[in-house]
Amino acid sequence: MIDRILSSETHWWFFFAGTIVFFLLMVEGGYWVGRWRREHTDPEQKSQTGTILAALLALLGFLLAISFGIAADRFAERKALVLQEANDIGTTFLRTNFLPQAQGDTSKTLLAAYVDTRLRPLETADVDAAIHDSVELQSALWEQATIAAAAHPRSVPVGLYIDSLNDVIDRHEERVTVAIHYRIPPSLIWTLYLVALLSMVVMGLNFGLAGTRNMLASVALVMAFSAVLLLIVDLDQVHQRLFTVSQSPLEDTQASIQKTMAEGHGVGGGPHEESE
Repeated sequence: MIDRILSSETHWWFFFAGTIVFFLLMVEGGYWVGRWRREHTDPEQKSQTGTILAALLALLGFLLAISFGIAADRFAERKALVLQEANDIGTTFLRTNFLPQAQGDTSKTLLAAYVDTRLRPLETADVDAAIHDSVELQSALWEQATIAAAAHPRSVPVGLYIDSLNDVIDRHEERVTVAIHYRIPPSLIWTLYLVALLSMVVMGLNFGLAGTRNMLASVALVMAFSAVLLLIVDLDQVHQRLFTVSQSPLEDTQASIQKTMAEGHGVGGGPHEESE
């Protein structure tokens, strides 16, 4: 549900502003309830409200720390996988020289298209199409490797190429799994928002029972909580707005491959030595 809400830039800032307004309304509602109950509440009950508020804020801080830790770890893993994938693709491209010329030339072209496909979501944001096209290109690359392996079944260089191509395919699956499937559980996100909501209500109630409030401090606290919630939700999104996973390693690999293809260096496979 949150993914659909944050599907565009306008919705994103509307979501942030809406969170602030909603929390402030909860504080205000709690405040007026507290004022209404003030004359019918003894001092001991008022102190209990302050204790409950402190416990709720502590619990909210704990949940925020857990959620932010999960999201930050996943973000760091996504960045590391981009670098690993760029290295795997670069190594595989270099090892296409181990293949017979026909398969080597075709594999170079396919790998160049593969890097372009991996970077396409930066422009179109269509991750599903990029994943589908990536799988198609992987199948085509594997088919070329199969042909080369059948022609040279005991070739060590061909085996090295297949190993690196297998790493490329595995890295794709790891990136898809971490980016799409390994996310903060929705139940944790909604629990986080529920505890935040209860904290705002009880905070307003405590203000009302005390008969005084600091509106500026209330707004500052609400904005702080909303900002942290926004950071957590953004880190957990596939399409991020505030934090983005840099694709510069893949862009460097793309530029290197394009340069090599344009210069025509290393095109074609060399002779293979058969090894038992």
